Amino acid sequence: MIETPFNFEPNLLPEEYQKLGQLSLRWSHIEHVIGNCLKVMLRLSEDEAIVIVFPASLELRLRKMKELAEINELNPDAQRAHDEIQLVMKGIQYVRNNVVHAVVIPETDGEHTFHLRSKKRSLTKEQIFSTEELTNYAAHAALSLRYALGHKQLAPGARYPLPDRPEIPKFLRELIPTHKK
Repeated sequence: MIETPFNFEPNLLPEEYQKLGQLSLRWSHIEHVIGNCLKVMLRLSEDEAIVIVFPASLELRLRKMKELAEINELNPDAQRAHDEIQLVMKGIQYVRNNVVHAVVIPETDGEHTFHLRSKKRSLTKEQIFSTEELTNYAAHAALSLRYALGHKQLAPGARYPLPDRPEIPKFLRELIPTHKK
């Protein structure tokens, strides 16, 4: 096996790699469920959604869902879940993009930050890991919306209750208001 030339790898613990992998997969699944929600809102078949929805960025999916929700009234469960997704995904996207597209840079204190040069921002491991509850909440919100829009494998009217919104990490409070709806 060819060894990696990058020097950051020995400085991340196996548990940190595992947590980064878990968060990354959760973010991908959330984005997939959001795509399915848009597919349902557009009344597309699976094949049509593969052409229209799934190549679209998460930002575009969220924007189109918002536009559709403004012209087609959602039921109360769907509206609440939609509003929460629109709100919390601002923070999730911020962290996700920073982690997935970052370079890991050593700091003078021996720690490493995830630096996203294109946005001129860095996140610490602690900041990234502090978003796990928010990530899990976003997953519940996406599933709640999917159920509220009608889920083909469930009985009509099946519900997926939305848990209370967790505390927003301090570094994300400019992106996500901390008051509860």
